[in-house]
Amino acid sequence: MCGKSTFFNYIIGQKLSIVEDKPGVTRDRVYGDAEWRGRKFTLIDTAGIEPKSEDKILISMREQVQIAIDLADVIVFLTDIKQGITEQDRDVAQLLRKAKKPIVLVCNKSDNFGKENNDIYEFYNLGIGEPHAVSSANASRNRRYFG
Repeated sequence: MCGKSTFFNYIIGQKLSIVEDKPGVTRDRVYGDAEWRGRKFTLIDTAGIEPKSEDKILISMREQVQIAIDLADVIVFLTDIKQGITEQDRDVAQLLRKAKKPIVLVCNKSDNFGKENNDIYEFYNLGIGEPHAVSSANASRNRRYFG
């Protein structure tokens, strides 16, 4: 669980996506308009991707994610810095590279912002660019995390 909906809600400035303490709550695409640093854009919250699953619900969720990828100008790939790189992260990174779109790699749950966090360097191994450490949960209490 990496906090995609928490991140989404923070960026759009309202609680539009459902946030639960368990993965798999978001199944469809949720759209939100945002303005960030003088730029207006639409952000899409999606389900997590399980590329190798044959479960019918997970396949349907993966199809919803693919629609969002196809619509995107830029993809934000949110990972969990505390978990480190998972096999699923590797699979998703491979899928996203095939989209041939700019990817912003975000490593969530970096709750000790401002302190050296060597865990982030592992994420360079995904081969999709520089990882950016954030804390979605703490951002609403302390805007400096996303400022």
